Amino acid sequence: MPSSKIQETAANTESQPRAWIGWRAIVLAMLLAPFTAYWTTDQVVDVIFSLMIPPVVMTMLVAICNLGIRRIAPKYALTEGELIIFYAMNTVIGTMCAEWMGIVNPQIYSYALFAKNNTNYQTQMLPYLSKFFVIPEKNAYLYHDFKHGGYNVFYSLAHLDLWWRYIFAWTLLVSLICIAMLCINSLMREEWTNRERLAFPIIQVPLAVVRAGVGKEPLWKNKYFTISFLVMFSIDILNGFHTFYPNLPWLNVRFIGDVSQFFPNPPFNAIGWTPIGIFPYMAVIGFFMPTDLLFSAIFFFFVRKAIQVFTYSIGYTDSAGVFGGGGLIPSPPYFSEQSWGAFIALFVGAAWTARNYLKEVWQQILHGADPNDSGISPRIAFAGLLISVTALFILGVSTGVPLWIMVISTILFLMFSVALTRMRAQIGAPSHEMAFMGPNQMIFDSMGTSSISQSVAPRMISTLFIMNRIHRTHPMPAQLEAMKMGEMNKINQKSLFIALVFAIVFGSVLGHIMHIIQGYANGATDGGGDVAGVVSSLDQKHTQSSPTALLFVVIGFSVVILLDFIRFQVPGFPLHPVGYALAMNFGLDYFWFGLMIVYFIKLFVERYYGLKGHDHLHQVAIGIILAEFSAEAIWSLYSMTHHNMATYSISINGRLAWNQ
Repeated sequence: MPSSKIQETAANTESQPRAWIGWRAIVLAMLLAPFTAYWTTDQVVDVIFSLMIPPVVMTMLVAICNLGIRRIAPKYALTEGELIIFYAMNTVIGTMCAEWMGIVNPQIYSYALFAKNNTNYQTQMLPYLSKFFVIPEKNAYLYHDFKHGGYNVFYSLAHLDLWWRYIFAWTLLVSLICIAMLCINSLMREEWTNRERLAFPIIQVPLAVVRAGVGKEPLWKNKYFTISFLVMFSIDILNGFHTFYPNLPWLNVRFIGDVSQFFPNPPFNAIGWTPIGIFPYMAVIGFFMPTDLLFSAIFFFFVRKAIQVFTYSIGYTDSAGVFGGGGLIPSPPYFSEQSWGAFIALFVGAAWTARNYLKEVWQQILHGADPNDSGISPRIAFAGLLISVTALFILGVSTGVPLWIMVISTILFLMFSVALTRMRAQIGAPSHEMAFMGPNQMIFDSMGTSSISQSVAPRMISTLFIMNRIHRTHPMPAQLEAMKMGEMNKINQKSLFIALVFAIVFGSVLGHIMHIIQGYANGATDGGGDVAGVVSSLDQKHTQSSPTALLFVVIGFSVVILLDFIRFQVPGFPLHPVGYALAMNFGLDYFWFGLMIVYFIKLFVERYYGLKGHDHLHQVAIGIILAEFSAEAIWSLYSMTHHNMATYSISINGRLAWNQ
């Protein structure tokens, strides 16, 4: 076809209005969402990385069924767009049910039900927390059955009346935060997906599943996918059976060693825990990552370890503050502060790169212009952002959190969220664990812990703890990835926006219900210790502002700006600031070794086999990931149906202990 004809066809396609998604995709996502939600809340090991297992496996099962329907009754089969919306909704629901619900739901009951076991609950938490969010101690007797367990699902559902007010309160809080993020994504989608053309490595796997589910690109017909799938699946099944029958062989593809064991003496033992881990499903995501970003992440991981050794050698031998965020006292080498400086710089850099686009958006907001691609109007998205943030401020103040804390925390968290979302769209990091990094750290570094009164501390820490935890399943990147997948399939962005809003609210409610069902079945566990521990730390350690900690924020900021400047001046410069921002915290420690192996394989294949070899690596990566996810689904299902038996797991954590 002549090039002019191709351009004409592309132009006609772009000008065509985007169809609204059929309701059957949304209904199907709703019907199967409880399974995703239960899996997510019950098997936490499956949702502590960027590409969560439950949504991918659920989409894979639906895609397989869809292939059968296409053969029997093609007109009833789901389209590619419908499978995308199914995956998008289940992923957003999964992010709501994962880390955030694991933080907020236990707070509802832990302080009251376990007050007699923890004096901090009685003296530092319950007297100050809003009855809107937590059960008062006087009502603890109403939850006796929940605390001790032994009841079925129907009994749990029959007693939800005891929980609805708290479910509503926390759902309102998290939904306002997530809708604000969704509005930002809507405003920035055109810039990040079409103008900057970010790589979006994470979506390669679900896209392959979706396309295979409509018969578009059958994975099983590619020998590289098939061989890698069968080999990896066999290894994980064998390892799973080894857990039950130790006489069977074991092929370790998880933790295989620890570098720190080779350096027992100071100062080199200051590198701390440095596992040699493969984790194939995480490592092969490196095949999708841009090569310079992959190299930068590995390089700066070694830089961080070198900093730890240097810090020890100059006399700072206490490593307790290496990742001391979330309310803990800052100490050398101030990695949380360096991370904050890096992320603020990434946010500033993103705004600067998009400055011309932002001017256009502002004009559209002022004049009410609609976008050309059936997306949400910038004026509506901006209004939604303002309304969400304002409502969040009001809600926080109503629970006793001062307005200035709500404003500073929300602004800092949204800045961090934007930078993290754009980072994941660029690099596709298998995990972005930012250990206890949050607005609290910046507030305490700037103003000291003494600025927070005894009555404000528990309200602030409890209400905003989701902003200050680990961020492994942060909701905002999943939202943008859903929009990108919709963009690629010409899905109407307005309908997708509405579907994601519904998934946010529905996901929060489902997450609470699943935690409640599990409590009535197995008995409640005390989940308030993290929050109470931070409050207790603030009560015991009264500090002033830390100029040194703030200096390291400036250092982190400066490193990112400098690296950006050098990259613009020196074409081909191998170090990317995103790698620095990711590596200065804890996200790479589990799987750095696997990424390094993948990096060298990728270099070799691309050098000697070119684009064809690169495409083969992609098929191998998809095969390995789907094989590991399929095996994990089997072992997770077995665990869930056998009273959470500690079966084998592909995860960086184990079911019995973190390093099982």
